[in-house]
Amino acid sequence: MIPISLSLVPQRPERRAAMQAIGEVEKKLARGAHLAAYPYARAFFRYFRGCKRITVRELNYFAPVLTAQELRGSKDSWLNAIDTLIESRGVCCYLPLPAGAGQHLFPEVRFQQNERVRRQNELLDEKYSRQRRKELCQRERTYQAMAGQAEIELAFHTPQTVSSWSSRWSGTGLHEYELESMFWRWSDRFPSLASLDRGVCAGEPFWYVTYEAAKLAREAHAAVVQLERWMVPNKLVNQNNYHDAREIYP
Repeated sequence: MIPISLSLVPQRPERRAAMQAIGEVEKKLARGAHLAAYPYARAFFRYFRGCKRITVRELNYFAPVLTAQELRGSKDSWLNAIDTLIESRGVCCYLPLPAGAGQHLFPEVRFQQNERVRRQNELLDEKYSRQRRKELCQRERTYQAMAGQAEIELAFHTPQTVSSWSSRWSGTGLHEYELESMFWRWSDRFPSLASLDRGVCAGEPFWYVTYEAAKLAREAHAAVVQLERWMVPNKLVNQNNYHDAREIYP
């Protein structure tokens, strides 16, 4: 069933009167006929109430509490506001008319306004969603850059100095499991850490793991320690170091 407010021929008498008033005035305008003051308002009340003289009784349709005393001296303001309301098809609702005075005459305006507000809210939500996604992407890029820097720095450490790397990056925002993962990948290259068992260290704090690594490095054979030092890519080979290395590893 079609709602009354959406029927092709308005069933509400006031809405039908408004449509008739608009049609009548527009026909007169098209013919170039002279129009009296407030033509839309006067035509509306003529079709709606069947009267040519507009009194407080007619205006009570828009403002039920309006009294004759309150109307005295302000009738033109009321008629001008009603005339504008009907001419604009409910878009312009000025004082002294109360807010929403034209809802029954032009229910489509309220629908349009609600749709406009809904669409504005959707656009606002989309804007904040885009900003949120942008912030998350930026945060992720910053985090990944930090993690990459930490892993690069780790490559320049030996088991003897890895504790300083752990202290440097703990508490910087990198997750501890990320640091642990870097450490265990890094530890595979060093012979002195071969006995360091990841399963045994599971559940231990990360500082303890790096402490154990440094302890194993201190207990390792001098040749192993020297080898591990040369495994770190922060050496510029000079002649003396080169001969020292050849003596240890012929």
